[in-house]
Amino acid sequence: MNPYEILNQNKEYIKNKKAFIFDMDGTLVDSMQYWWSLTGEDKSQYASHGEYMAAKYSTVIDFKPTAIDFLDYLKENGIRMCIATDTPSTMSKGFFDRFPDFDNYFEFMVDCTHVGTSKRHSPAIYDLATEKLGCTKEEVLVFEDNYYALVTAAKAGYDIVGIFDEANAENKEKIQELCVDYINDYTEMMPE
Repeated sequence: MNPYEILNQNKEYIKNKKAFIFDMDGTLVDSMQYWWSLTGEDKSQYASHGEYMAAKYSTVIDFKPTAIDFLDYLKENGIRMCIATDTPSTMSKGFFDRFPDFDNYFEFMVDCTHVGTSKRHSPAIYDLATEKLGCTKEEVLVFEDNYYALVTAAKAGYDIVGIFDEANAENKEKIQELCVDYINDYTEMMPE
């Protein structure tokens, strides 16, 4: 099914899209306050930031508001989706253990370990996801919150929907300039 047929038809940029590529942290999962150490927590009990993040994925990190409703709607309507994230799956494993149905929304997940670089330095993760979906850049829509990842995706020619995350609020205007659309939450994508 064409996503345009089931989503907000004021979003003309969706017309020729066949699949959606979602970032995970800050886009679907409310984790950026931990990544950016905005919680004021004492992390001295952890050997590394990676260990700290793994513990947070296993215990307190949750979904962004409206993300699951949007994913449910897309899945029910046969929209193809995947995750392309800088977070190594070994680090976020605890999140997937806590929410075992989460990965059922997606055809696959690729992370930075699959391409050997981060989104900040290369569009390789978006290219790999697009290839695995059997699509062209013009046929996918990327959902992303992080300014540096958005810069990379935009320079590579991807259409992007920016999603607000408090951790990236200071870059909101710069993010909006890179995107075909910018939303505060996923209800803005739903049919009117």
